Amino acid sequence: MSILQLDFILDFFDTIGFYSEQIFPFVILAIELIILLVIYAVSTRGLRNRLKNANLSSETITGIVLIVRILFFIIAVILIVNSFGPDVAALVSLSTLFGTALGLAFSQAVSGIVNGLYILVARPFRVGDYVRIGKKEGIVTDITLNYTQILQPDETRLRIPNTSILESEVTNFRVNISEIIDEVSKEQHETSDYTLRTHLASAIHRLKLFATSDHAYRYTFDIILHYSFDHLRARRHFNRILEAWTNVFVKIPSYQVWASEVQGIHYRFTIVVTEARELIEHVADFMDQLLLFYSEDDDVHTREEIDKKGYHS
Repeated sequence: MSILQLDFILDFFDTIGFYSEQIFPFVILAIELIILLVIYAVSTRGLRNRLKNANLSSETITGIVLIVRILFFIIAVILIVNSFGPDVAALVSLSTLFGTALGLAFSQAVSGIVNGLYILVARPFRVGDYVRIGKKEGIVTDITLNYTQILQPDETRLRIPNTSILESEVTNFRVNISEIIDEVSKEQHETSDYTLRTHLASAIHRLKLFATSDHAYRYTFDIILHYSFDHLRARRHFNRILEAWTNVFVKIPSYQVWASEVQGIHYRFTIVVTEARELIEHVADFMDQLLLFYSEDDDVHTREEIDKKGYHS
């Protein structure tokens, strides 16, 4: 083999090596982007299905998917820029500067989105639950990245910012229906009152027969009576009202003395329903009847209060 032929072969391989070095990073980049695209497609599809199963609104689903899309886009940009071999420190500094500026400009919006994501992930409640958030309560009708919407007992819809929710006391009245059945069964076995046992057996039957899901709602509210009231008569009044509402709720409502405070004695009432909508339909009337303490037949005020306020028996 002549020297010219050998030089030609060496030049040929040098040329291939040169172009290989130039092309190889782009080949690697293409492979990385293809893998990233596959991960993105699988992740977003799975995420959409999971969010739909959680009964989230289309607006919320679109917002979450958009955030995921932006994250994947940022990763793709970093891969592309990195393939050209920039100075890593400069890239990190630029990213930090950009992130700081973006955070300062949209800190409140970003905070709301983060809080919304936390609520969606932690799931202290879900659409359809009856909740009490601070002093507001109602049925959760929508959960977005920025706010949670509830249907209040007066049929108005209230949007509560997610930032406020995380700063408030949240009570979710949803409970597993099996827990209610166990509690009613235990109460049935412990009582010797035939009428009560019959009612509790009926309650268990209703829970098993009419419950449309695996959960029910145990709702509580408080009534405080001043010490000047005749509490024995008030409790007799409560018992009559509770018995009158036996067939409206799953089981006969109950109450207990919750605390003794400066304002008076604190009574806590508990009712159980299978559907959250029943709370909106019945609680106001039920509470109204409990608060009708004065009647011609059975005044729960003391005689001193009657004389002072001018009530007539």
